[in-house]
Amino acid sequence: MIMPIEKLSNSGHFTNVLSLLINCSTDNSVMLILENVTNNFWVPSVKTDLNSSWSKLIIKEAQEITATKLPVRLLRLSKIWYPRPEGSLYLYHCVFQCDVDANIKNKTKTVMGKYRGKVKWIAETDLLSLSENNSLKSPEILEWCQLSKGTELPQLKFEIPEDIISCNNMCEVTKEILVSGKTTDYQQLVQASGIDKLAQEDIYRALFFNSCYPAIYMNLKAFSTLIPNLGWPKSQIPFLFKCADVTNRFGLSFREFLYFLAIVDPNTGHAGASAELRCRYIFKYYDRDEDRLLKPEEFRNLIIDLRKSKKLLLDAGSITKDLQDTYKALGVLEKQPLNLKDFLRGVCDLKIRGTSHLFRSVTGIIKYLKDNERSISSGEQGVLPVKSVLELSGEQCRVTSDKQSSIPIQKNFDYEIAFHAVKIQKSGQAININEMSEIREAVSSTYLKQPINEKAKRISLNIFSQRSVSNEVLKGLRYLTTINNVKDTKTSYIWGQLDPLVYGRQLIQICNQVREIFRNEPRLLQLTSPVYIMGDLHGNIADLLYFERTLWHIGPGLSPCNLLFLGDYVDRGSYSMEVISYLFSYKLQNPNKVSLLRGNHEIREVQKMFTFYKECHLKLGDKLGNEVWNAVNNAFDTMPIAATVDGKIFCCHGGVPPPWLCPVISAINDIPTVLNQPNQQSSLAWELMWNDPVK
Repeated sequence: MIMPIEKLSNSGHFTNVLSLLINCSTDNSVMLILENVTNNFWVPSVKTDLNSSWSKLIIKEAQEITATKLPVRLLRLSKIWYPRPEGSLYLYHCVFQCDVDANIKNKTKTVMGKYRGKVKWIAETDLLSLSENNSLKSPEILEWCQLSKGTELPQLKFEIPEDIISCNNMCEVTKEILVSGKTTDYQQLVQASGIDKLAQEDIYRALFFNSCYPAIYMNLKAFSTLIPNLGWPKSQIPFLFKCADVTNRFGLSFREFLYFLAIVDPNTGHAGASAELRCRYIFKYYDRDEDRLLKPEEFRNLIIDLRKSKKLLLDAGSITKDLQDTYKALGVLEKQPLNLKDFLRGVCDLKIRGTSHLFRSVTGIIKYLKDNERSISSGEQGVLPVKSVLELSGEQCRVTSDKQSSIPIQKNFDYEIAFHAVKIQKSGQAININEMSEIREAVSSTYLKQPINEKAKRISLNIFSQRSVSNEVLKGLRYLTTINNVKDTKTSYIWGQLDPLVYGRQLIQICNQVREIFRNEPRLLQLTSPVYIMGDLHGNIADLLYFERTLWHIGPGLSPCNLLFLGDYVDRGSYSMEVISYLFSYKLQNPNKVSLLRGNHEIREVQKMFTFYKECHLKLGDKLGNEVWNAVNNAFDTMPIAATVDGKIFCCHGGVPPPWLCPVISAINDIPTVLNQPNQQSSLAWELMWNDPVK
């Protein structure tokens, strides 16, 4: 819903803004204001209200600055989309211009009021230097200066990004800045990161708009306040900003900011178009002098970070040998700089290995948004975490009693009506799922007027909406099991009316999101009963669906029991892809109810000796099949290794490790989170996956 501008008074602290560009025609200088908080240069600005005249307000502002009543003219009108939970609206940033002579310019140097001590006159020739030093709040100032001259100034010209609609003195930022589809490489990148439109809207509102408005570009200062929250050291922020600023504009549009977040997100798969884009950003990140070449010292830094990601030794001898071996494999002399083309070819030919682990945030942007939203909710609304609600103490309850009864009543906890209602037959089968707002006869008019909690809506949609990616995959999976004879492994595989390309892309997206869930789980899960525990599935989708019909026939989300699977999901059977589709989709929907441990077949080398690698290629083709196989294994690399139930039952795929490897059970949590080579990275993990008990 787009809200008309008349409802602006309900938009919180954001209002329309008027700005003023003041030029001195005598010496070709422009007046800027030095902001106290950011130490960036901007133009004089004033907020508006609904009842004020924009013309009168900006003329008054100009008079306060120059002590002279001056004519002003409209220079640029920016219409900027602002999404809110209660409805979207557009805000306007209107830039006016006026010209002064040297006498009036001198008066501004002694201005009082809010601009006292902040006025700086900058020569037009120095504006570009300020921009290159990241001292401007937004590079828009350069564009406004050109508009005020009525001609293009080559030294101040910069590229307008695709997501900003600009025509002469009109500029628009609309809802179309959100990225969807999969036509371009960047669209595929965003899709691979799992940053859907709801998440993009959150990023735009909470991170981009809030830190930039009324500007439409993000500068280094705003970028620096956000990116450390994802786990990046502050010393690396300027280099990260240069990577994100692909056109060297010294300001990021929203899409450029979004693309950067997708590039560095730990959730984003490193295959296909996403891999090439990531490698281009990686090259730019290590090219510290920006000469489009990786000099030996710069390439050495890349090798060091590769070794760090693999937890290898960082002594000078090992690093030098690794560097020499890589140069030799590339066919490049050791002291010769490496260009982008050679770097990309080296990654593609697997002569430079491990780039999938480079250039990653510690925390994914979606997880950061969820954690931030959770902390805000608990701080402002007094919502207790689930554990606190379940473990209500005497202080959290009050008892009202009369002669007949006493009923414990919880203190003021905030509740809200669920987003979906599920209709179930007597047999327990779910036969109808509706959004609560659609059941008009059961919902009061006051409920329908309530603002929607977007976070709760997203969780509910993931579980119940048939349009969610996880449910689309589950629906496709069930269709495939009906048109293929899952009990006869000799019959040829058919897709029917299902598009294998769409199915494969959706599965990759799910794998990337589940990988993030696994990364944030301990290596030793601590579960509570009741729980169903299931062993090796080995590509047997028929047995898995039988378990479903018998044990959780209305889905894991509505089952009273938790589900624990002990590994070996793939190989041997002919339907490993379907087993993974099922387990990962429900893991995504119910991360706290479905638990998956890693077995010895969740290892790439083992799968190549058995059947899963071949199965992906046979069903999806070499290109997409390899991408799916890599995405699945990237998720396997972060799977937990073991679990306990009620602190009394120990569960793993293999067997109990020897005491010299695991003297205490808590040692399992010291296993590295990412294990792409478990035999080399952790002897304990290797034992837990392979150590079959002696009969």
